[in-house]
Amino acid sequence: MTTLFKQRPIRCKKLLAAARGASCVNCGARDGTIVAAHYQGLRSAHYGKGKGQKPHDILVADLCHKCHAAFDNYEVGEGVGFLKKIDASEQFQHLILKTLIRRINEGVITL
Repeated sequence: MTTLFKQRPIRCKKLLAAARGASCVNCGARDGTIVAAHYQGLRSAHYGKGKGQKPHDILVADLCHKCHAAFDNYEVGEGVGFLKKIDASEQFQHLILKTLIRRINEGVITL
């Protein structure tokens, strides 16, 4: 079986640059701190994340500094312990999907 993490990660400056000037897909802030935040969830190693390497650029969510920091510092998620990590990972995946829909609607990604 082929796994995604053995492939070369997808890199695309256009996808990352599309976050500039956008609103946060989590809280709606439009404060100039929005960046394309890479997925850091439980299965991120399956999507290109490794030592010193971020996951694929397609797996980003447009997040403000506050929301990005909350995900990076594991301050997001309901429950305790592993359940909290599962919830945080699922929340981030939801935000990635919202960002992908935004990129398609804006014509950054064409199908």
